[in-house]
Amino acid sequence: MAEPPLAPVIVVGCTKGGIGRTALAVNLAAMLALAGKRTLLVDLDGKGDATASVGLPRSRRGKSLARYSEPWSFLKDTFNAPRPPGLDVWPGGPAIERIQAELAESGDAHHLDRGLEQARRRYRAIVIDAPSDLGPVARTALASGDCLLIPMSPAAHHEEAVNETIRAALAEKERFAVYGVRIESRARLQGDEDQSDEREPVAGFDLLDSTICFDPDTFEAAAQQGLPVFEAAPGSLAARCFLELGREVMRLVL
Repeated sequence: MAEPPLAPVIVVGCTKGGIGRTALAVNLAAMLALAGKRTLLVDLDGKGDATASVGLPRSRRGKSLARYSEPWSFLKDTFNAPRPPGLDVWPGGPAIERIQAELAESGDAHHLDRGLEQARRRYRAIVIDAPSDLGPVARTALASGDCLLIPMSPAAHHEEAVNETIRAALAEKERFAVYGVRIESRARLQGDEDQSDEREPVAGFDLLDSTICFDPDTFEAAAQQGLPVFEAAPGSLAARCFLELGREVMRLVL
């Protein structure tokens, strides 16, 4: 019997913060798990917000470069999320700082790629919430990725951040599927806000059809409950947007 295909590694990243990157990673991973695709969410941010958003404690100790790059140790450091079933998490938090420091000395961007070897066999999808600083940890995320999802915001200077993120990705890996995910306010999605200033998409990658409703209040309320948006606010516009995103990612990537 042929072995199942290795799980794709989906990196969610952008050098501009505050545009919903973590919410995108968390809710995409949760939606894939809800659809029956066993999914691993890897939280590489030192704040650990993705971890807390699914009801797990932030990692404050026990991380090391040796465990990060050793496949079975990496798996042992994962935990089941309370909800939904089928979602596991490699938690982020302050303990990431030790890995960052050790990576700075190592200079090798492929530690995570090696560490995910067994995870690719165990899961159907791996979603990484990459830090925005493009430091050593972020570079290991990009070097391990098969697909890069970039949150696309109409905010000023966002085009520069997108281009910087793509350049960093291609510097670590020659072949990368890059997709933009539009992040829009509720008012714009519902047609209640003037869209005459809509910007042209940045060239060099494809924009997904799905658009995410940037609803900070709903995101924050869900995170405080330790639940994905579709669990905390199932009837919300944001939840419906993530449902459509999950379907599109499964069709294109999985």
